[in-house]
Parts: sequence; structure tokens; C-alpha cells
Amino acid sequence: MNILLDTHTFIWFLAGNQLLSKKARGVIENIDNNIFISIVSLYEIAIKLKIGKIGFDKPVSAFFNDISEYNLTLIPISENHLVAYDSFPLLPNHKDPFDRLIIATAIADDLSIVTVDNQFNHYKELVSILW
Repeated sequence: MNILLDTHTFIWFLAGNQLLSKKARGVIENIDNNIFISIVSLYEIAIKLKIGKIGFDKPVSAFFNDISEYNLTLIPISENHLVAYDSFPLLPNHKDPFDRLIIATAIADDLSIVTVDNQFNHYKELVSILW
């Protein structure tokens, strides 16, 4: 299975947070799955660390080491992702640009998203959501 982690899923996995569902942890730890993280999530982490919205005792650069350590694949933003971004509606109650780019990445690259974020449920017809 090809899996894309939402930002909070990535953070919770690294932190060993109990909020990460057993199913989500199992999917991430299954060596038969290909696990991806979008560079968008690293932008989001960098911004939220800088403004104090999330607290970690490590710099953004350490997250790149975590990606390597856990054998995740980092996906850059591509033209296909932006075309996919433009292809689905901007919902009035969901304008988060990070979420929308993660969804677009999953659509363009045919990935399932691991997320607890209920906003992603609006896009279930376009992308598979796991939790």
C-alpha cells in the first residue's frame, strides 16, 4: 500500500503519541507499505515551530533525519500536485492550504492518507482516508 502521512500523523508517530490509532501505527510500521511524507508537512512544521504553535525540542533539520531514519520517502511539490490542487473545489469550511496540498499530492500520486482530521472526509470520493 502507498501511504501519505498527514502532518499531525507524522508528528504523533515520531513522538509515540497515544492519539495515533493502532490501525494508523500498524499501517506506518508495516514494512510492506511505502510511506511518504510531503515537503508541505515540513513547511507546516517549520512555520508552527517558529510561531510556537507546536512544541518540539529539536530543529526542523532533525525532522529530515527522522524521515531518513524511519525510511520514509519525502515528496517535493510538483506540477502534477498543483494541477490536482486546482482540480477539486475550495470548500467554504476547509481552506487550510497545507491540508489541500497534502490532499492534492495524494490524488496526483494515488496515495492513501493517514489522518484523523475530519476535514479530509470531505474528499473521500477523491482520495482514500485511513485512521
